[in-house]
This record gives sequence, C-alpha cells and structure tokens, in this order.
Amino acid sequence: MRLIMIIVSMFFFISGFAQIKSASLTASGLTCSMCSRAIYKALEKVSSVEHIDVNIEKSSYNIQFKNNEKIVLDDIKNAVTGAGFSVASLQVTAAFNNTPVFNDAHIDIGGCTYHFLNITSQTLNGDKTMTILDKNYLPTNEHKKYAQYTKMKCFQTGYMENCCPNDKHNKTRVYHVTL
Repeated sequence: MRLIMIIVSMFFFISGFAQIKSASLTASGLTCSMCSRAIYKALEKVSSVEHIDVNIEKSSYNIQFKNNEKIVLDDIKNAVTGAGFSVASLQVTAAFNNTPVFNDAHIDIGGCTYHFLNITSQTLNGDKTMTILDKNYLPTNEHKKYAQYTKMKCFQTGYMENCCPNDKHNKTRVYHVTL
C-alpha cells in the first residue's frame, strides 16, 4: 500500500508542479505591419492568452498566458495559420519544481503531454524554456534533425502511440520538446 501511495504521489508531483507561463513565437510569411496586426488579432482571441508583445521587425510575439489556464499550443499555431501565416519557431517557458526529465520522457504539464528529446537526465527547477519540435512549429529540416533522438512513432504523428508510456493512445496530443 505504501508503494502505491508513493507512486501516486510521484505522478502528481511530476504533473502538478509545472505550468506553462509564456511563449515566444516567430511567424513566417509576413510582408508588412498589417500582416503582423492580423496575427496579433488572431492571438488575442485565444482564451489562454493574457498579453502579447509584438516585435514587427523580427516577426516575433512574446505571449504571456493566464495563470492556471490549460495552454494548448495547437490553439496558438491555429491562430497564426488561421490568419494566413505559419509558425517558424515556438519556445515556451514553464515553471518547474523538482520535475525529473530524460530523453523520451513523457511529462504532463498543465494538462498536456510533453515528450522530451535530446536531453540528458536531470531534474528541472525554476523557469525553463523548451523549444517545440513538432511539424508546423519549425522548419521541416529542423524537425527531421530531431527524429534521430527517438524511435517512438509519436514524433511523426504528434499523437500518443502504443510506444508511449501511457494508456491513452492515438487520440491524445503529445508535444515534442527539447531544452
């Protein structure tokens, strides 16, 4: 019984002590300030977004999220693509508290699953920035470069597969990240 309680508390410890706080997004396909404004307006409609700072020259957006909101990164990407543009890169910053990670670890952060690639085993504390490695979040050649760090099919599909250490398969979105 004691072992079960330790395992259950460890699960909550890992999933309950990390929260996405902010994101840094670079968009591609912009040609003018009106393009930048279209993305800004689309991002404003995402329910988890608290505040956005725009750098028109770099086509970048620093996004602050609302506290204790579920952050669904596909909502951010869909806002950008819905405005007619694409995501060139996305980094998210999360607050961690004694969260162990390692290559191919699947960690629940704020209700979403993150699969860590190309990292050494470590325990994360404080604010850490993760780069999103999934298709449509960085250039294709960059995405392919990270395929060598995992044999798990979820990297190609973006959804949990039988290879993932979880009982939720095929319908659960998983984001692939590196530090």
